[in-house]
Amino acid sequence: MAKNTGKNTDNLIPWKKGDPSPNPSGRPKGQRNFATIHREALIKIGESNNKTPEEIENMINEVGLKNALKGDYRFYKDTQDRIHGKAEEKVDVRGDVNFIISKEIAEKNNIDI
Repeated sequence: MAKNTGKNTDNLIPWKKGDPSPNPSGRPKGQRNFATIHREALIKIGESNNKTPEEIENMINEVGLKNALKGDYRFYKDTQDRIHGKAEEKVDVRGDVNFIISKEIAEKNNIDI
């Protein structure tokens, strides 16, 4: 049985080996993602401050958490979303039934949230 990733895969069509790519331009080879750029920055900052990348990341997380506790969680949330992926938002659409539905499903089925 396929693992449920929480993503809508209804429109996916398997790509047969040997067929031309359905997305020929695709993502350019060698293009770095946010996690790679973030890690490289941690290494560079760590080297210039005689600290390990892990120490720098812990310092950043500490500041982010302190700000979040004061009500400003923008930087911390953005960084975590980029590295770990955005959490799926769930909305209560019928209070009497206590039915929870994701925004994506609600939009797909024209349900007002």
